[in-house]
Amino acid sequence: MTARARAIGYGIAWAGLITGAEWWARKSTRGRSQAWLVAYLGLGGLALLCGARLAPRSGGISLQGLTLATIGYPLGRRLLGDRLSARPPQGIAQELAALEVVAVTEELTWGAIVEPALGPAATATLFAAKHVVIDSRWRRGIGLFAFWMGLAAQRRRWPLAAMLVHAALNAAGVVQGHVSSRDRF
Repeated sequence: MTARARAIGYGIAWAGLITGAEWWARKSTRGRSQAWLVAYLGLGGLALLCGARLAPRSGGISLQGLTLATIGYPLGRRLLGDRLSARPPQGIAQELAALEVVAVTEELTWGAIVEPALGPAATATLFAAKHVVIDSRWRRGIGLFAFWMGLAAQRRRWPLAAMLVHAALNAAGVVQGHVSSRDRF
């Protein structure tokens, strides 16, 4: 088996592990935020033990990437007619804490492990598919794909900035969801 084939297998295994861990946590815990904390704290710790790190380079800001990350998710949902109807299921503080852990962990797992092995487009596809499968909301798929591709463009230049933007966009989604009483996740 070639090194490239091993890397691809490793990336796919991590994508499966992430999906499985969140699916199990969602079925095993009482609330979504608790599930995120259980799954993503464990995944983040495992990723660090496996050597995942954000690359230290600072190639600056990708304005195109950050724009796509910012508008991709809401635009994709609008294009496919994904309507927000449910209230956020838990309190704002709980959701903020959980989704910040999710952002950091997704950058360490999807961004630092899966994406280098599979490339941005395949990773964005699996990232979007994971959300569609877990949440049973297929209309989110194209927006999540665009969100990830925007972060990937930034990650190539400066991974820490991608993580900070990911965390900020998650936080903005939580606040918007609680202000409007319409869950964004």
